[in-house]
Amino acid sequence: MPERGPGPAPVRAGRPPLVLMYHGFTRERRTDDPENLFVCVDELERQLSWLLSRGWQPLDLDGYLRAVRHGAPGRPSFLVTIDDGYTSVLDLALPVLERLRVPAVLYVPSHLVGDSAHWLARPKDERLLDADALVHLHTSTDVELGVHGADHTDMRGRSALDLTHQVVGAHDRLADLVGSPLRSFAYPFGAHDPAARSEVARAGFDVAFSVFDDHGRLAVSRVDVNATDTLTSFRIKVQLPHYRKWWTALDRMPAVRRHVRAVATRSSDRSR
Repeated sequence: MPERGPGPAPVRAGRPPLVLMYHGFTRERRTDDPENLFVCVDELERQLSWLLSRGWQPLDLDGYLRAVRHGAPGRPSFLVTIDDGYTSVLDLALPVLERLRVPAVLYVPSHLVGDSAHWLARPKDERLLDADALVHLHTSTDVELGVHGADHTDMRGRSALDLTHQVVGAHDRLADLVGSPLRSFAYPFGAHDPAARSEVARAGFDVAFSVFDDHGRLAVSRVDVNATDTLTSFRIKVQLPHYRKWWTALDRMPAVRRHVRAVATRSSDRSR
């Protein structure tokens, strides 16, 4: 799929770009959010501001792809990705992104535009952005759309026909909506298998994102940022080498993982 322009010349190699994953946003901590998907917008601003103040370079998708193909910038860099397409992206997150001049890629399920996040038990009936809002975001300088399946279905173990619907059908519907091809994909729930990755590759996406499990450019893992993160835990996540592999390994030790999360996300965050 074509890129949005030639961009600058390749830069010297450095640390691979960090990819952050957000979902929804809120003004105050929600009590109906057991999955901790909705990050307080003040925390979003604090997190991004901390990165910028430490010299991290924000990337758009063009910059990320150049870094992957030709070498990362000499200073640390990051890409913001946002999954699902909740209305709070437009209402709360976009003003922060615009103010800080941080671009983002927004991944939306193509066949649920203007609908609700039916896959969530709580919060129930959380609204998703409608077509006009998505076109507005995609044509802005701060947000680019990506494909997040057709209906937020786990893509593992699906038939070839269903995978074509979730990948090619989803892409084509969103491309018709915004009037241009979309270049990147994010697996719903971060879940993928060889058949899903093969379908994404066949569709011609430049990159696809998972959550914790890396599998080359067809499943790039991301650092998940959630509602329990303080600035301390955020700093640990973005600075700890191999954090994502370490956190995945803790799945085999749930008691230890709970303790680590409790310590890292305690409310008395003295680093603020």
